[in-house]
Amino acid sequence: MTVNHFTATGIVFNSKNQVLMVFHKKLNVWLPPGGHIEEDELPDDAVIREILEETGIRVKIKSLKQDIDISNKDSCRELERPFIILLEDIEGNGKHNHIDMIYICSALNDEFTPQKLEVSDIGWFTLDEINELETFDNVKQTIKKAYEYLSSS
Repeated sequence: MTVNHFTATGIVFNSKNQVLMVFHKKLNVWLPPGGHIEEDELPDDAVIREILEETGIRVKIKSLKQDIDISNKDSCRELERPFIILLEDIEGNGKHNHIDMIYICSALNDEFTPQKLEVSDIGWFTLDEINELETFDNVKQTIKKAYEYLSSS
C-alpha cells in the first residue's frame, strides 16, 4: 500500500535574488523550507506557516492565480496556485510519497532563526551556490525553473 502525504514547500527569494535553504538534519541535505500540510489546513497557509516555523522568515506567496470572476465569493474562492506540484518517492520504493506543492515566495524579512529540531543550518544562496550544495537534482532543477520564471515575468 502506498502512503501519500500532502506537503508544501516555499522557494523563498530575498531582495538580492537569493534563495533561502535549510540543512535538514534527518535527510542530511539542503532543501527549501517546507513540510506536511496539517489536517484541515489549506496548502497556501501551510507553506507560510512551515517557512515561519523553520526559519523565522515571514513571506508573501507570488500569486499565480487565474483571477477568474467568481460570482459568489462567499461560497467559492481561488487559492494560491503552486508554481509546481511534484510527486516525490521518499523511500525510493513507491510506498511513501509526498505530493509536494511548491510555491514561489518573497521574504518580508532577511534575518532568520532556525528551528533546531529539524534544521541544523540555514542560509541565503545564489543559483550557482545552490548547484554546489548537497541536495537532490529535482531541488536544483525546480529552483532553476523558479529563477527563469521570475526573470521572464
